[in-house]
Amino acid sequence: MVIKASDLVEDESLAFFQLVYTNYKKAEHTIGGYQDRHFLIGGRPVRLRFAGNGLASALTPALAHLETAPAERPELTILAWDSASSNSALPSVLKRYFDSLGEWWDHLGRRGEIRELTNDRFRFAYHLGPNIFSGLDLQENLGLYWVQDASALPYYEIGSPLRTILHWWADGGDYQFVHAGAVGLESGGVLLVGRGGSGKSTTALAALDAGLLYASDDYCLIRTDPEPYVFSVYNTAKLRGEADVKRFAHLAAMVSNKSRLENDKALLFLNDHFPKQITRGFCLKAILLPVVTQGKETRLVATGAGAALTALAPSTLFQLPSAGSAAIKTMSRLAQRVPAYQLELGTDLANAASVIKDLLLGK
Repeated sequence: MVIKASDLVEDESLAFFQLVYTNYKKAEHTIGGYQDRHFLIGGRPVRLRFAGNGLASALTPALAHLETAPAERPELTILAWDSASSNSALPSVLKRYFDSLGEWWDHLGRRGEIRELTNDRFRFAYHLGPNIFSGLDLQENLGLYWVQDASALPYYEIGSPLRTILHWWADGGDYQFVHAGAVGLESGGVLLVGRGGSGKSTTALAALDAGLLYASDDYCLIRTDPEPYVFSVYNTAKLRGEADVKRFAHLAAMVSNKSRLENDKALLFLNDHFPKQITRGFCLKAILLPVVTQGKETRLVATGAGAALTALAPSTLFQLPSAGSAAIKTMSRLAQRVPAYQLELGTDLANAASVIKDLLLGK
């Protein structure tokens, strides 16, 4: 897609998008071209266009299980670049645009949203600290993604790349990006929901160890119609602290960021090691709310749609920028369409996986 100067009107969001888009084109020119990678995300073709090699090698391993042949008409294109390799100083572009508003970072929302420029067509966010810019034109299905230095990306961005843009793109209607794990069988699976530290990742890895299919430990896409469905987005897993590392000691050799564990969670790209168990998705049969207990055995206790929504919605709304009423409606519709259980986790993780498998098999 080419944005023409004649298309610009006195719309600040469109003008700002053009300003950043021009920055990308300069980066592409500096580097001398681009490379395209193609993925099926939510069952829909997405093209990632990289100016340079740094971001491609950092962002694509988490999506490797979704890579596919090029589509004639991708439903979303994301243009990605970094300043370190292209000498494109995007922060100066941002500062220049927001000078009239004072210190531009004072105009960022809780999750980095650039509030003054958000409307029905455009979304923008800037995450301070890692210095990541995300933008999306929903009319053209064109995303912009910039970082200062691809080699300095934090582990969570490498493990769950582009989630802000993907969330915006999927937001509303029957699709929704959610903060949840998902495991199962070819015939169907379960969604693991709850705040961070509730046991989602532990349960997902225990299920993987037991031979179940793995779709997510942290973020995935759900669809409510024509039937509840979970789409995998990332093939990553994260181990939290020494307890998790000891509990899954057999996975230690698979950790991709061993030199950074003093400050980071351990990050694993599971498609590299369990390609036959990493699924692109499955029908959703139940929602499980993990709760850690002191007993040995794991058991299921039936609960209602309200409890499922209460466990799923807050963490999703907190994790993702601009998630609002449409997201809540989609998650509420999902909670009403599938049964929910509290998964009281015992210390025997193999037992937890067996409980999930028995549920899915109707035992």
